[in-house]
Amino acid sequence: MNRLLMLFYCMTSCLIPCMAQDKVPPSVLQQLLKKERPDTTDLRKLFNTGVSYVNRPGIERGDMDTASMCAAKVLTSAVNIGSHLWEGQSYLLYSKILREQNDLAKGKDYALKAEAIFKQYKQKEALADTYMELCDYYPPVDIERLNIRLKYYREAAVLYGELGLKLKQANTLYRLGDYYSFLPDYNEAKKVLLQSLALFKELHVEELQGIYNLLGAMCNQLGDSDNALKYALLSLKTAQAVGDSSTQLCTIYNRLGMIYIRVVDIPKAMQSFQKAQEIAIRLKDTPAMQILARNIGQAYQKMDKPAEALKVLKHEERYYPPKSPENKILMFESILNAYCLMGDFKRGAPYAQQLEDMRRTMYPDDAYLEYVYTALVNYYLGIHQYNTAHQYAQVMLTAASKNGNLSFRAKSCSFLYRADSAMANYKEAFEHLRMYKLANDSLFNIAKVQKVGYLQVQFETEQKDQALTLKERNIELLTQEAQAARFTRNVIIGGAGMLIALLLLGYNRYQLKLRSNLQLKQQQDEINRKNQSLEELITSQNKLLDEKEWLVKEIHHRVKNNLQIVMSLLNTQAAFLDDKDALNAIRESRYRMQAISLIHQKLYQSDNMALIDMNMYINELVIFLKDGFSDINRIKFDLQIAPVRLDVSQSVPVGLILNEAITNAMKYAFTGDGTIIVSLQPTGAGYLTLMIADNGKGFPEDEIPTQRGSMGMMLMHTLAEQLDGSLHIQSRDGVTITVSFRYQEKEIFDTPVAVEDNVTDYV
Repeated sequence: MNRLLMLFYCMTSCLIPCMAQDKVPPSVLQQLLKKERPDTTDLRKLFNTGVSYVNRPGIERGDMDTASMCAAKVLTSAVNIGSHLWEGQSYLLYSKILREQNDLAKGKDYALKAEAIFKQYKQKEALADTYMELCDYYPPVDIERLNIRLKYYREAAVLYGELGLKLKQANTLYRLGDYYSFLPDYNEAKKVLLQSLALFKELHVEELQGIYNLLGAMCNQLGDSDNALKYALLSLKTAQAVGDSSTQLCTIYNRLGMIYIRVVDIPKAMQSFQKAQEIAIRLKDTPAMQILARNIGQAYQKMDKPAEALKVLKHEERYYPPKSPENKILMFESILNAYCLMGDFKRGAPYAQQLEDMRRTMYPDDAYLEYVYTALVNYYLGIHQYNTAHQYAQVMLTAASKNGNLSFRAKSCSFLYRADSAMANYKEAFEHLRMYKLANDSLFNIAKVQKVGYLQVQFETEQKDQALTLKERNIELLTQEAQAARFTRNVIIGGAGMLIALLLLGYNRYQLKLRSNLQLKQQQDEINRKNQSLEELITSQNKLLDEKEWLVKEIHHRVKNNLQIVMSLLNTQAAFLDDKDALNAIRESRYRMQAISLIHQKLYQSDNMALIDMNMYINELVIFLKDGFSDINRIKFDLQIAPVRLDVSQSVPVGLILNEAITNAMKYAFTGDGTIIVSLQPTGAGYLTLMIADNGKGFPEDEIPTQRGSMGMMLMHTLAEQLDGSLHIQSRDGVTITVSFRYQEKEIFDTPVAVEDNVTDYV
């Protein structure tokens, strides 16, 4: 996620203001400038007045002249009274004046003079103030100057902390955290910002919207969406409470929208961006409008509306063209991504070339290279220049590994996987796919640990009856929802929950047994009761095992019965429908449910309640599908099924893929006689290949449907991904659908096994 409006707004409006400087009226200032021997109080007033004139908005000659007179008076007086402290302060004021006038070389010399004096005479607060001034002479245009700036901020924060100047320390830590994000080192930035927040709260500072906003951005960069959203909402709440309507509020809404995009809540993201856009238009803030146009375009792309995104971006490019290199990168990257999503690589080529030109002039550690490389890799993958795409993706991975950005790392591994797959580097592709999954899983690791802990506490405190009631309630909920796209997922979750419940119940009984044994050992005078208690415990354990076996069978039986009820409801509903499309949808849903129902029927009828005999299951599934079609006598089936046993997590996706492929073949493949081959064979160590082939008319040339072609195709692709496998469709002398996936049962096949077709043909 991009770091939008980071430096611009933080330095102008997001920083919590430091303590106000003393300022005297012009008449009093004239008296101080004419005074021959000003005392320490007078010198302090002169110094603070000079600083206040320097800090006025804009660069007015009269302001700088007044500040220069104050600096000259402080320097002259300091020399006359021999005060090294005020001599250093005058140099510090001269540095501020010259920096404001853009005379950086001379201004920096004065700051270094002040630093030398304060170090020599151990003036810690003044030395820390000088470090803060020196920071402004090192803009973060490259890593070397950025590190120098960070060093000064760290040293200033330490000195303020030693002196107990908590407000100055908090503001310094705030700036330090902001600039850590430019390395980028988001973990350190978050750590420093939390220290700053604690100090501000200790001082009862109310205007904390800026630091909350920046903390939300850091958590978003680290992939910690929960905390990112928490801090972003705190920032918005604080800004509304203090009546903030400045550009800072625009920044808050913008970052809130980016967080909503990360958690895939696009409607809320669009609402946040539109509110930010209203503020930017009201304030005539062109840079903010440019950035918001890019973010709105990004939201449209997430909604799979690249044409809408391109419309917004091109309007912004035409009427508010970006000026700075950073804004140009963000605009060109968004437009190129939109063209890539539309498949219009020819119109995207000029933007790719401009990004290439800018890339060659950027520093290797420039944070904006992330956006340049992301857009270029997408483009080169689209135009099949896989070597270039692979090279850029590798650079992205190196940068992600250096800064610890898990989201960036996952994106880089995904690009490398696609490039390796296209170049047939399957070993490297598999490794990058593994790295992608690890990075993606790590993004939500904390949330998952918290959820697992909650489930453990919940299950340990529940009784067996409560657990059964919960499972029945879940089954009823699944039946009521009856949505095919979510049904399979919920069944798997319910099965996993039941397994966890059984394990926890067994563990709970085991703990009870241990406690009973311990008590029996401590009671030597009740040896006779010990044997009786042990026998009772053994009897109870056997009973629990019997109950567990019955429970599992009963669950599968009830799932199968409930599926049959849903199928009956669908058949009843079909009797009242005249719409052919609705009838076809109900019919297809019935086939899918029957495929799942057969699995649960096999489980409760079999002695082995964990694995499905795929040979028997596929035979019965084909018989059911043939019964559902008329004029089926012209189609023959050739089944080649190895003696394979799969668990529910794999047999359900396999059954649904078979259902989709066979029904599609029977409906569309043949105009006359034909044959459908169904094969499930081992193809290597630990892998199975499922193949459904027909000798029908096949797909028209160059019209093999994609994942988005229909619900059936989308379902088969989704189920293949659930199996961690790959799905391929070929149209040559008919249609062949192949799914290869890892086989989880510990069996080894030396050679493929052919099984004779024992499915009755309707002749």
